[in-house]
Amino acid sequence: MIPIDDCQLLISCCNHKGGLYLVHFKQQQPEIKKILNVGCTGITKYGSSFVVISNSHGIFILDENLNVIMNKALSTELDLHGVAIDNDKAYIIETKTNSIGIYNLKNNLERIDEIRFSPENDDVCHVNDLYIANDKLYVSMFSYPPKKNHLSFANKTNLGVILEYSLQERKVVKICHDKLLQPHSVLHYDNKMFYCVSGEFLVKRNEEDIFKCLGYTRGLAVRNQTLFVGQSESRQIPVLLNKHTNILLDCGIYVHDISTKLSSFIHIPSEEIYGILVI
Repeated sequence: MIPIDDCQLLISCCNHKGGLYLVHFKQQQPEIKKILNVGCTGITKYGSSFVVISNSHGIFILDENLNVIMNKALSTELDLHGVAIDNDKAYIIETKTNSIGIYNLKNNLERIDEIRFSPENDDVCHVNDLYIANDKLYVSMFSYPPKKNHLSFANKTNLGVILEYSLQERKVVKICHDKLLQPHSVLHYDNKMFYCVSGEFLVKRNEEDIFKCLGYTRGLAVRNQTLFVGQSESRQIPVLLNKHTNILLDCGIYVHDISTKLSSFIHIPSEEIYGILVI
């Protein structure tokens, strides 16, 4: 294993065999503990607490010791994905309706507003992840402008984008990156944008390819020169093998040293990684 500084990660796993895991790196060895036994998607820090999203169980708030202190059920029809926090409001992606629901963290998680990328109440954008910086939302989605059948790998049009949305002007400002095959996990670190191009098994920093996985790539965190990258068990294997010479049928995280370009892989006892958060 490559050298890893002592640190802890929260890792959300979705769908079948989902859960929330704590991975503690101590003296180069990872210790893995399951915190929640439900499928989880978006995770983020909120003060000393954590907000965790579950499509089946809604919104969880965990204290600094990772104990559940609040849980609010939401409709499973929303297909909840990523979450970001700004000014005591949780911005939660409601993929089914091409929306970001805005929830008041100070008032019983009441839904107070929304941002919509299409008026249709059907998933035509597959909005999935978001990051907030300087009153701007950076949002990844599979198709913009909206288009049906964006979930199919057989669709080679690569309509995915990462766009910038102004919270003050309440409008899309620009497309930061386009022609992406199923982008996820957008974040900023050291004034650069990092994101996964899941269908290509890639992690990019701005326009630069900086890491390539051996399977479906989703879940991303950066700490100093260390990149933590999630890999899920890939679907549609015959289609993927038309483009990739080999696929690793395993779920876990890569720990990658950006400077030396060396990596280690740690198995996670699930099937699909969604998010990674350094805590």
